[in-house]
This record gives sequence, C-alpha cells and structure tokens, in this order.
Amino acid sequence: MDHAHTRTHTYRAPKKKASSVLRATLGSALFAALGVSSTASLAADSFLNDYFQGVPYATFDAYTPGISLYGAVDESVGYMKGATSQYFQSSSGEWTSKFGIYGVEDLGGGWRARFDLENGFNAANGQLGAANTLFNREAWVSLYSPNAGELKFGLQDDIGVPLFVDVFGQVGTVSAVAYLTAWVYDLGPGASYEASRLSNAISYSTPWYGPLNAQFAVAMSNSADAPTIATRSVALNYYDGHLFGTLSYVGNYGLDALTTSEYVRTDNYAGALLYDKGNYVLSAAYSFLAPRLAGDRVASLYTAGALYRYLQRNDFRLELAYRKVAGFDDRSFGVTLGYDYDLSKRTAVYVRGSVIRTTGSAATYGRYPVMQPTVDDINNSYTDSNGMPESYQAPHVVLVGLYHKF
Repeated sequence: MDHAHTRTHTYRAPKKKASSVLRATLGSALFAALGVSSTASLAADSFLNDYFQGVPYATFDAYTPGISLYGAVDESVGYMKGATSQYFQSSSGEWTSKFGIYGVEDLGGGWRARFDLENGFNAANGQLGAANTLFNREAWVSLYSPNAGELKFGLQDDIGVPLFVDVFGQVGTVSAVAYLTAWVYDLGPGASYEASRLSNAISYSTPWYGPLNAQFAVAMSNSADAPTIATRSVALNYYDGHLFGTLSYVGNYGLDALTTSEYVRTDNYAGALLYDKGNYVLSAAYSFLAPRLAGDRVASLYTAGALYRYLQRNDFRLELAYRKVAGFDDRSFGVTLGYDYDLSKRTAVYVRGSVIRTTGSAATYGRYPVMQPTVDDINNSYTDSNGMPESYQAPHVVLVGLYHKF
C-alpha cells in the first residue's frame, strides 16, 4: 500500500481479455513485478480491487498506450514517546507522498513497452525523498507480452513478501511490521536486509499458468569491491482472485559492520498468505533471517493482520508482530491499530497507533550496544542515573492524517 497512482483513458478491452488484464495489472502493482496476464480474474468484490482504484498498474488501463501523471499527498500530525516525548507533523502516514510519470506503448503482436518514473517527497516541507535524486522510488523500463511475461530493467520494487500483506503497507512512519521485518542490529556485524527497492536491477516475471506465477530478480553492485550481484531473489506466487500466497528467497550481500571491507550474504526465507473477501482481509506471514558470518545469530518474525470494512467507508485495521532471536532472550512484540474514513476512493482521513515492546537482549557488538527496534525513528536511547546506556522499552506513536491520490 506504498503506491498511489491514477490515469485516464477511454479504451476498454473485450470482457474476457479485460478480466485477464485486470488480474495481471493488479498483480503488477501488488506483487512488485507480476504484470503478466492470467486466465483468472480478480473478484469483483475484492477489497484490493476497490482500494487500488487510481493505481495505474491495477486498472483496466494499465496496458493501454498513453502517458499519465499520478501521485499522492499525505499529511499527518502525531505524538511520539521514546526516551523523550514530541509532537510532530509528518508526511506519508498511509500512502507515501509522491508523484510519477507512467507510460505504455503498443509495439504490436501483443507486446507492450512500459516505463515508470516516480519520486517521493516530504509533503510537510516539500523536500525530495532522497537528496540529489529526482526519481528515488521507481525508474524502470520493461517489455511485456501475455505469452512471454515481463522483463524489467532499472530501479524497481523488490521481490519477496509484498507490502500489502501488512494491512498497513509497511509504511515506515507507523508500521511495527516494517521495523521488525528489517531489524538486523542484534544479529551480528554480517547481517543486512534487502532494500524495498532494487537499484541496477533486472527482473523477470513469468506468464500466469492458471493461478501460479514465478518471479526472478538480480541487482548488480555499483561498487568495484562488492560482489557483482548484490542481491538475488526468487518467488513463487499463487493468486485466485481472493487468496494470495507466496514463498520467496532473497540473498542479499552487505558490508561487515565491524570491518567494512568484507561483504557477507544474508539469507531471507519467507512465506505469506492473504485472504481478501471484500469486506474483510486476513493475512499472515513468516520470515527467517540468517546472516552467513560465523558467530552471527538468526531471527524469526511472525505477523498476522486483519482489516474490516464497514458500510463501504469505515476501514478498521490491526497488525500483530512477534520477533525472536534464536538462542537468546531477545524478543520484540509489535502492535499497530488503524481506522480510515473514506471520503472517496481517492481521499480519506485516518488514525494510526503503533507500539513495539522489547524484552531481554541479545549479545551486543561494535557500535550497536543498546539499539532496539522502534517505530517512526523514535530516539529510545538514554543514560540512566548510574551513567549506563539504556533503551526505552516501549516506543510508541499516534498519528491523525489526511491523504489524497490524484
């Protein structure tokens, strides 16, 4: 739920083909690169079908030739509590504030060329999402055919458990799942986590064979000292219009945090299920993170989520997360609650609350002696009365916001 797009076209494919394209285009938005055709159609009462209206990948027009401008503006005010307390204004409490340009060209014979250029920004002050970078979220071009699949080059979404399995879309300002998924500081100096977007990447999505599809991706390193392939990933997906399932593997190389001259691979094995009934959504996921450096530790993350839509305008959300480091008394519990009142399919007001509670501690190393998972980048480190470093055990944040997609 980290994408917000819209486009306007008049073309409509024939009904049977449109069902196939709708299924495919929703997949491209939600499953990171699954923009390929299928014989199964998205259920008409799907919550995701409604929620992603205005997203160019997830409409009937996703493979219609043309160019469109899209985006979202999301603003919120909130309160955070960690080692200190603070009121603040924030951007991207539900959708990432962004603007982008999306285009499709008909090459004939069923082939399409597609591209996307997308920039994130801070709606609170207008700053770019990344300094000196115009398109920090998407910058890719692809070739697509319903019979051959899609080959994509450039900065693009990663492959693995998609963001929408977390009913808060793993938005970094509030989702406890987002922080616990990528937390590696207590695993050892060799641990790293794949970024949510891959630079210098090449991906391939197979055609849909009934409800099944596979994805493959590699990301090339831009450093002469690093392995040529910095990230490799594969996923097998199932989708029948209501039930989505995935099994994935990601191998990511990162610098040893102590030596900063040695690259270590971290393996991430994951699986997820999501059931979309229209007026409610249920999801569950498991992730196992294992750095391949002697002496480093491994961690398991379990998540479960639910979303209930009442009277077409009221969305109630809940996400739970539990993380455990094997062999150590190191556990984290995360809870995120939310409510949305939909003013339209593109505009809503929302409330969010999130907390992470950490108990015990794993062995520490290097410059990470007291770091613990938090939410919204809350500072939870402080010095106690004896001059010893401590961490606030239950950092939490509350947001009230408004978003509009265009």
